[in-house]
Amino acid sequence: MTLRFTWNWEPAPDVRLPEHAVTWARLGIEVGGTFATLVEERDGSFGPRKYLDVPTYPLAELLAVNWWQLNAHSHLPSEPGVSLVDAAEGFPWPDLTLRSDRGLLWTRLRQRDKAPEYVRFLTQGEMVMQADIAIREVARFIDLTVRRLDDQGITGTLLQEEWNTIQESDAEEREYCLLAAAWGQDPYDTPSQVESTLLNAGSVVSEVALLSDLARVVPLSEVQLATDWLKAAGRALRTRHFELPELGHVDWSSSAGLPAWRVGYEMARQLRQLLGLSELESAPVGELVALRATKAEPPNNVDAVVRLDHSNGGVVVGAGTSSIARRFVGARALGRRALNPAAGGTSLLTRSSRYGERAERAFAAEFLAPAKGIAEVLGGNLSDEAVLRAAKRFDVSPLLIEHQVENQLAA
Repeated sequence: MTLRFTWNWEPAPDVRLPEHAVTWARLGIEVGGTFATLVEERDGSFGPRKYLDVPTYPLAELLAVNWWQLNAHSHLPSEPGVSLVDAAEGFPWPDLTLRSDRGLLWTRLRQRDKAPEYVRFLTQGEMVMQADIAIREVARFIDLTVRRLDDQGITGTLLQEEWNTIQESDAEEREYCLLAAAWGQDPYDTPSQVESTLLNAGSVVSEVALLSDLARVVPLSEVQLATDWLKAAGRALRTRHFELPELGHVDWSSSAGLPAWRVGYEMARQLRQLLGLSELESAPVGELVALRATKAEPPNNVDAVVRLDHSNGGVVVGAGTSSIARRFVGARALGRRALNPAAGGTSLLTRSSRYGERAERAFAAEFLAPAKGIAEVLGGNLSDEAVLRAAKRFDVSPLLIEHQVENQLAA
C-alpha cells in the first residue's frame, strides 16, 4: 500500500493565473488503495467521482515547501504533519495529513465538506506505509508539475525556485535541512541562534537521524548537554551479531486502527515462538544484542542509544541503569528491529508516547515475560510474594509483571 497521484492535463481558458491555467488537471489521489479524492456534489445530482478538477500547482507548491518536513527522520511531539487542505487558494482539497516518522509515513484521511457550492469528500481512514516509496511518488508529482510549467514557458514561480533549490542542495545542506525540519524550523529561514545551536550539535554528533530523535524528548535549550552524552554513548556502542528469524513485515496499514500494545504483543509472541522459547523461559536478550553503559546519566526522557541493522544490534544505556532495566531496553531494541526494519541505523530509545514507542514497550514486556507464562507461575495468586516470584523467574521488574497482569490477564 502506498500513495499515488494520477492526473490528466486539461484546458482551462477561463483561469486567470498562468501557473494555474497550465497545470489544470483532473487529479486523483489514492492512499493505500482508497481514493482521497472520492467526492460528490453536495446535492448528489451527479453521483460520486474519483477525481478533482483543480490545478496541480498549489498542491505541488505545498509539498515542495514542506519537502524537508516530509523527509525528516523524527519530529517535535507537537508537529501535526503536512495537511493537503493547506494548499487552499480556493480549491477543494482532501483532508489528508501526511506525517513521516522513522521510515514510515502515517496518513490520516477525514471526510470533509468544501463549502456549500463545492463538493463533499466521502472517504476517511488511517493508513501507514513505507516512507521512501511514498515520498518518491510525492517527488514525481512535484517534478512533473515543474516540468509542465517549464514546457509552457512559465518561469519564476515559488514552486520552481523551491524545487530547484532542493534539487541542487549538496549532502551537507540536505543534512542541515533535515535536522532543522526535525526541530520544527524552516531550513531556509532559521533564527541565527537556533541555527548555531543545531550546527554545533551536528559538529559533535554527525548522525542526523540521531540528532533528529532528540527533538522527540529534549528541549532545544538542552541540546548541548544531550549531544555530549550521545558522543560518549557512541564511543561505548558495540554491536553483536544476532540470528533473528524472519518475522515478515508488519502490515502497518491494517494495524493503524489497532491499539499499539496489540501490535507489539503479537510480534513478540511470534519471535518467541520462532526462537523456540517456551512460555516459562527467560528471554536471552544479552545473547541477541550487546548491552553496554556510559559513565554519565543520559538526558531526561532518553533511555538508550541503539544501533541496528539486518543482523547486528547494540544498546548503550546511562550510568546506574540496573541489569533488569538493561534487559528491557535490549528487548525494546529487538522490538524496533522486528516492528520496523526500515528504522535501522542509530537511533534513540525514548519515553515518547508515539505509536511506535508504545508498540515497542508492549513488545518488550511480552517478549521478556509472556502473559501466559506469568499466569502459569502465579496460578491465580496475585500477592506481592507471588509477583516477586514471577519477576525473578523472568528476570524482570515486579512492575512489569503487574502491568502484564493488569493489561492482559485481568482485562
